[in-house]
Amino acid sequence: MASHSTDAFAGLAVVTALATVATLVPGILALLPAFAGVPLSPVLVAIVLGLACAGAARTRPSWAPGLQLAAGPLLKFAVMLIGLRLSLAQLGVLGLQALPLVLGALVTGLGLALWLGRMLGVGRKLTALVAVGSAICGASAIAATAPALRPRPEETAYALACVALFGLAATILYPWLLQAWLGDARLVGLVLGAAVHDTAQVTAAAVLHEQTFGAGETVAAATVTKLLRNLTMMIVIPWIVWWGLRGEKRDGAETHFPLFVLGFIGFAALRSTGDWLVPDAPWWQWVISLGGDASAFLFAMAMAAIGMQIRLAALRALGPRPALIALLTALGMGAVALGLVRLLA
Repeated sequence: MASHSTDAFAGLAVVTALATVATLVPGILALLPAFAGVPLSPVLVAIVLGLACAGAARTRPSWAPGLQLAAGPLLKFAVMLIGLRLSLAQLGVLGLQALPLVLGALVTGLGLALWLGRMLGVGRKLTALVAVGSAICGASAIAATAPALRPRPEETAYALACVALFGLAATILYPWLLQAWLGDARLVGLVLGAAVHDTAQVTAAAVLHEQTFGAGETVAAATVTKLLRNLTMMIVIPWIVWWGLRGEKRDGAETHFPLFVLGFIGFAALRSTGDWLVPDAPWWQWVISLGGDASAFLFAMAMAAIGMQIRLAALRALGPRPALIALLTALGMGAVALGLVRLLA
């Protein structure tokens, strides 16, 4: 037990240090004439630092428990804290706006992945993992599907690598592209929530957009949209397992309700109650501000941890065709989400 604690502490110390550096770097660079006016987000710096340290992480397995803690429970808590930025009334309005995008992107993602898998001759189980990872919620959907689907270990690793790498690319590129194409923080957030794979990546991209462009609604819109996508796990995963195991003896799929969704709603309820009871109290405004700062720092920790866990070798193991499925599915979902938000805005 003590050894596990020490291992978790080692990994957490590393990502905490990287997140601290990532938080300080933009402010320091802003003081230099050459970088004055150049927008730079702590989340983006954290991703880059994590990727730079990936080699060191591979040679130090004792970091793994801390990295998993940062990219898992701490990340979910960061998402929950975003609820402090929303009242329940806002949550309801954003949910209604996000629903068409969620349905459109989900149908596109699943349909494209399964069709491309058949056309390219990729195995049914690997196709199913890429489909749920792309269409629903990245690594969480893959992790929830794999035990019932029973793929080979390298297939699970491949699907996870696709989600990590293409989702990471979207995290870095989409905020800039969507700002140029849409220019509205709420609309950018809706597209990010509908099109980017993992919850970590969606929220990091939204924070990056807010920090870079001084936007105020991106994270709220992105988070609500992504949480709606996450909820579809309970319906889609049993179906995709049935599809992946057709002709084989199979057990029922086990799906787990994402409890951090309840935490997110709970913090939104707390915000609503506080705004009603003590709207102008300085201490209440301090609590809201502290929650936002803590959430941003935890995101930086999580993205540094995720960057350190990227493994390019997993993509090479089974050839390029499954990666092509993941790439085209991601692009298709992004195009549909962008088209829908333009149509419905």
